[in-house]
Amino acid sequence: MSLIVRLSDAGNWRLMFLQTFQGDINAWKSYRIPAIDIIEIPFTIAGRILTVGATYIEAKPTWRTAGTMVQEVPAVLDDTLVFPGVSGGSTAIDTAKRSIPINTTALQIFPRYASEHRYRFEPNGWIPRLTLGIWEYIGTEGDEIAEQLETIKVDLARIEVKVDGLN
Repeated sequence: MSLIVRLSDAGNWRLMFLQTFQGDINAWKSYRIPAIDIIEIPFTIAGRILTVGATYIEAKPTWRTAGTMVQEVPAVLDDTLVFPGVSGGSTAIDTAKRSIPINTTALQIFPRYASEHRYRFEPNGWIPRLTLGIWEYIGTEGDEIAEQLETIKVDLARIEVKVDGLN
């Protein structure tokens, strides 16, 4: 399967989220509590093709990633069977995870399991300050195999007409 998209068209991208987070680095140093809490993106995103940028300008040269982007889909599960003593149930299932490089923007293609997805960003614990930007691809999304199948359908219809003409 080959995905066909037009990434270079500026009109195909929409900025969905941009925020800077300041963490508590002393909590990380003292107790290994992550400096910045998990960042729940406060809305659903219909697209599955995102560009994610995570920046901390003072990052050490040895730091490669800023954290992990997690895709979730809505679900209602009775997970009390697996986690005894926990009340209620899960309302989401983690479906995919992507490591996000630090101080760059990177294309992230997630699977499509629903019409809309929720996302969360889990920053690395030692990062004290982070700017997170998420762009959604809103352009057309094609599939090379699907296009070939459409061509075959047209060819088959033409053959059927010719065969019917022989009778």
